[in-house]
Amino acid sequence: MKHIIYRVDDRFIHGQVLEGWVNYLKITNVIIVNDVIAGDNVRASIYGSTLPANSKFSVYSIHDFCFKKPYLKNKKKYMLVIVGSIDDLFKIEETFSNNIYFNIGCMTDASHDVCINDSVFLSLNDFHKLQNLSELYDIYFHKVPWEKPVIFSNHNRKI
Repeated sequence: MKHIIYRVDDRFIHGQVLEGWVNYLKITNVIIVNDVIAGDNVRASIYGSTLPANSKFSVYSIHDFCFKKPYLKNKKKYMLVIVGSIDDLFKIEETFSNNIYFNIGCMTDASHDVCINDSVFLSLNDFHKLQNLSELYDIYFHKVPWEKPVIFSNHNRKI
């Protein structure tokens, strides 16, 4: 697995993220990229307080994340970057590279048209965005790292 994990999760930090990603992969650097949370110190503090004591936790607005590029400082340890929606993922598209593991973890709006698994429900628009992204990158749908993922991949892509 690549060391920089971009996870889409509309619940941001919760049990699966803590036990399944942070503890299991020994992730010490967690970043939330979200305009609302970046503007809400109380909410950001609550999310940060759930992480292990040795964790580095940051919250960035979409603009600041793209401008400050904190993901470039990651060399060998795992880094988890969490966004709350497919739209937010595409707002940071300029940060995408081949060093990123794309994980779609929880999108819980069951009213959406496309069900990928028991925790990912997508609108048709989001599905098509990911379909386009899969022309460049593999996208993995799973809640935790040890769970067998559904892989969205275009194996005919040109490298």
